[in-house]
Amino acid sequence: MLRILIRLYLIVAILSIISIIFVQKGFPYIFRGDFQTQMHRDYNTEAMLVRNYLGTIRNSDQEARLAHMNSVSPQRYARLSNDEMQALPPAIKKELARSGIAWNGHGENNRPDPYMALDDGSVLRVRSYAFGYTEVIAYLVVFGVMLFAVWMWLTPHWRDLEKLRIAAARFGDGALDARAKLSDNSSIKQLCAYFNNMADRIRDLITAQRDMVNAASHELRTPLARLEFGLVNLMDTTDDSKAHKRIQAMRKDVEELDILVGELLTLSMLEQSSLPERKEKIALEDFLRSATGVSHEELLLRHTTISWSVDASMQEIVTEPRNLGRAFSNLVRNALRYTRGTIRVRVEARAGSWNLIVEDDGVGIPENERDRIFEPFYRLDRSRDRATGGYGLGLAIVKKATERLGGTVRIGASELGGAMFVMNFPL
Repeated sequence: MLRILIRLYLIVAILSIISIIFVQKGFPYIFRGDFQTQMHRDYNTEAMLVRNYLGTIRNSDQEARLAHMNSVSPQRYARLSNDEMQALPPAIKKELARSGIAWNGHGENNRPDPYMALDDGSVLRVRSYAFGYTEVIAYLVVFGVMLFAVWMWLTPHWRDLEKLRIAAARFGDGALDARAKLSDNSSIKQLCAYFNNMADRIRDLITAQRDMVNAASHELRTPLARLEFGLVNLMDTTDDSKAHKRIQAMRKDVEELDILVGELLTLSMLEQSSLPERKEKIALEDFLRSATGVSHEELLLRHTTISWSVDASMQEIVTEPRNLGRAFSNLVRNALRYTRGTIRVRVEARAGSWNLIVEDDGVGIPENERDRIFEPFYRLDRSRDRATGGYGLGLAIVKKATERLGGTVRIGASELGGAMFVMNFPL
């Protein structure tokens, strides 16, 4: 807001200076006739007194009087040489012959530099004085008053816009009850009402969506459990190998649905919960090894190894273990889905923070897809394959859990050839 005030004041000040210069320098040319008349009125009396004082004959006495006049008014009067007189424009010569006073076109509208014809045939140039410190002070006072006026006008707008900005920032950070409250006399009261109405509708839509997903997920748990129980009983009541294969395929589908419901509930919980979880001191490397969510048998089955590199200074940290384990497990399982055989986990200490890095040697993630990969239900085209594809919720959970820990997550290219996920957490 301060930049707005400075910018507005500079615009007003610069335009004011330009207008002042235009009035002083341009008006004498635009209104030349009026200016000539006014100049004659201002200088006729002075010209008459100068002629009477200097006399009609040019001599040493006249030069002494001219020097005396310049001592009283320093450098005001300068006699033109013959060459300078010859160089005068014809219009000025004509005006000097007609009225004895002519304007040379220089000087400001309130301080011209005229010529005066003396009785001895010579010509004096009357120089105006540059403005003094009082005029500087006057201009400073004017611009100071302008600054004060701009500040007085902008202050209420500044205050109200700041309230609206804070409310918008809180709403954007997830506080869906954030609203801007302004006085009835505010000039942006209508804008505030539009924002509050928009915020109400967005809150209602998000709340309805969350409630629907949460309720549907909970309600699905019971029929899924019944299906699983029924399929197990059905498998025990038949000896047909083909029927066993079909039942096993159905059990796998039920298991996938159960995993999807679990991820939906987890994501819903991360989005709705605003209370911080309890922090604990953990042995970081041991915790990460146990939180991969991947069994040794699964690694052997996929012919995959996990290499570990944990900074010696990061053996113990204080964190929320559930959210950290949730984010890390999803990243490891995501890497396992695409790896060709190697997953690398690294922990690096930074100034005031630390990085948890998960890399794989898979096909990687295209750069133009990296901004959207954390969106719920967004999947790359290749991940739609049943062999590797998930539900598009795992990385969304990673981002939400990382943000709950006050950290950030980004994607890069790994030296192994695949994707590299870097989670940064404050110490």
